[in-house]
Amino acid sequence: MGLTSQRKIRGFTLLELIVAMAIGLVVLGAAVSLFSQALRASFLVTQRAEMQQNGRAALDMIAKDITLAGAGIPSGGVQLPDGAGVGNSLFGCDTQRCYIANDNYPLNNHLFGVIPNHQTGQSVRTTSGSLGPQTDVLTVAYTDGTFPLNFYQVGMNANGTSVTFQLPNPAPNPLPSPWPPPPVNDPAVGLKVGDLVLFSNNLGQAVGEVTNVTAAGPIATVSFAANDVLNFNQPAATGGNLAAITNGGGANLPTTTANRLLVITYYVDTPAGPDGIRYTADDGPPRLMRQINGQTPTPVAENVVGLQATYDIFDDVSGVSTAGLPDAGMSQGKSPNQIRKVNVVVSARSPLQGDVGYQSLDLATSVSARDMSFKDRYN
Repeated sequence: MGLTSQRKIRGFTLLELIVAMAIGLVVLGAAVSLFSQALRASFLVTQRAEMQQNGRAALDMIAKDITLAGAGIPSGGVQLPDGAGVGNSLFGCDTQRCYIANDNYPLNNHLFGVIPNHQTGQSVRTTSGSLGPQTDVLTVAYTDGTFPLNFYQVGMNANGTSVTFQLPNPAPNPLPSPWPPPPVNDPAVGLKVGDLVLFSNNLGQAVGEVTNVTAAGPIATVSFAANDVLNFNQPAATGGNLAAITNGGGANLPTTTANRLLVITYYVDTPAGPDGIRYTADDGPPRLMRQINGQTPTPVAENVVGLQATYDIFDDVSGVSTAGLPDAGMSQGKSPNQIRKVNVVVSARSPLQGDVGYQSLDLATSVSARDMSFKDRYN
């Protein structure tokens, strides 16, 4: 009779199971921790990249406008209407409201290529709920080279409230380019209500704000009526208005050249939330706004929390240069036409708040306005 061998079968002991589970939990915990850290790092990188894009987009657009500042504008600026009865001319306003505190032109109502406004902008609410320092407002002005309004012949009535534009007949020889230019009332690039136009002739320069545009055949009629949003027209003013350069208008009007003028204001805005009250928890993200002439402002970049500007000036009379002035020396009797360089700092923050608050980034640049940098320096 044969013997049957039996193999002893054993399982895991309770101690072995506990040790195995403990090791598994440690490995799983380490994996979860690594995954969580990777997600957090990815979040931080994504937020920082978007923050840098917002800051660079804002700074690039500001720098481009500063580069053009003063183009087509006399070095001493343009005298605006005297403001009798209706106040001085304004910037940073549209038909709804004015968006900055100090919206008057400086130095007896003169328009310059660069207009400083130190700490006249909004503050931005910080993570703790407190308000940061007031931001700066930066305004630049230059003639618009993209729309050749100067190709048109200009007619004007005595008080400058009605101006006609028509192409010369016969056409000039040689033909300028482009020819023919776009119509004055072209819906895409033509004049619109709220646009500013700089008129120049041998009697001087004057700026008017468009209040209406109509066209009948080859002639476009543009109105520059009183009570415009920016107070540029003022036909009853004693000087600085369009009437000052008409010489009675009609056939007596000197040969006059017109150019569309761009007055561009940058400022930081925190849009109020559903409760309609700014600086409360439901506010939208702060953003950098760009406002042109009397048109509605448009956002340039979101999550921009700071705009600061200083100015380097050069006094052509004394030959002295001064750098880093927050108000371009206007408090010391200096004029904005002495500005040679604008130093801008844009502060951006991350779109979302992380574990330790928002990430932040300051971007800075210095721009020499090409039409202001060397004016009269060698005269």
